[in-house]
Amino acid sequence: MTQAVSIGREAAISIVINGVLSLAFFLGVFGTQPRLLRWGAPDQLAQDFVPQSIAVALMSALVPSLIVRRKLIRAAVQHAVSLRGILLRAALFAIAGAGLGGLLAVSIGGLDVPSIAWGAAMMIKIAYGGALGALVASLALRRLLSSARPV
Repeated sequence: MTQAVSIGREAAISIVINGVLSLAFFLGVFGTQPRLLRWGAPDQLAQDFVPQSIAVALMSALVPSLIVRRKLIRAAVQHAVSLRGILLRAALFAIAGAGLGGLLAVSIGGLDVPSIAWGAAMMIKIAYGGALGALVASLALRRLLSSARPV
């Protein structure tokens, strides 16, 4: 069972995918022209952690779990986690992501933090998206695999 599913591999894939998606959304929201970005108004860089955290947490719990669930079914492993359980857990990870993103937004946005260079902000957002994605994918898959039982 664990030979077919490598949590480390899935976490690494999540780092890459969420890093690339974080980059794409960063460029879409903050543009491609390097400049100083403000954590608060008008750029709201701190607030951008909320939607990023929700999206990364949701997709990092959902997609790897669905892929692994399919692999387990093909390997004749009956697991206790239904599709409904995976969807519910992904929604809970998204809510937790919203809380984490909100905490970051309030803690950073509430301070008088100086503006940050566009490139540095981009690297922070890429690293954050990748790290959060790896953590959530690992946690979600550990839970899924812990409930797997051979037929």
